[in-house]
Amino acid sequence: MTDDAGEVLDLLDEHGRPTGETKARADVHRDGDWHRAFHLWVMHPDGYVLLQRRSRSKDLAPGKVDVSVGGHLRAGEIWLDGLREAEEEIGLELRPGDVDLLGTARSERGYPDGALDREFQDVYATVVEGRELQDYPLRCDEVAVLYEAPLGRLIELYRDGRPLPVAGWDCQQRRNDALLVTEDLIAEGREGTVEALAWLAAWWAERGAG
Repeated sequence: MTDDAGEVLDLLDEHGRPTGETKARADVHRDGDWHRAFHLWVMHPDGYVLLQRRSRSKDLAPGKVDVSVGGHLRAGEIWLDGLREAEEEIGLELRPGDVDLLGTARSERGYPDGALDREFQDVYATVVEGRELQDYPLRCDEVAVLYEAPLGRLIELYRDGRPLPVAGWDCQQRRNDALLVTEDLIAEGREGTVEALAWLAAWWAERGAG
């Protein structure tokens, strides 16, 4: 389990409203308390989306493929504070005007070890120009590998289970391509990710890039 387990989170009720209580992250996941999370999809101008393979030291879904950037909002924080996750995980520094809100997802994920992760996920998107995979400095305790995949094919992977070959670069600065299959995904969050990717596709189309 990582040191993140000790961070303190604000608790929410089932409608996403703050209760005024706080609790350590590990206890939140043990007890199934509602809390708020920050998710960010990073795209390149060519329509490719970044995906991360979570570090194997993570307490939930270690080694699984996930959203470009994801993390919890700590007690007292607002969405702006979530931008730090992009810098911490993939070395991407962002300003508030760089991201667009796609929506807020209500997510309940039960894991085999008994953990129950109940989140209101604020889902954002951004486009980053002039960077290749190897230009993102990864923290090995956060992200093992960074992949890029065309948005349409990524949706097919999550929705239909169609295997997806991807280019990858790992946290030790090595090329690390892969063939992603359903076993690589977080099974408990697959349905919610399909919804988030639909939001992303609509946002991309509205920009005139889809």
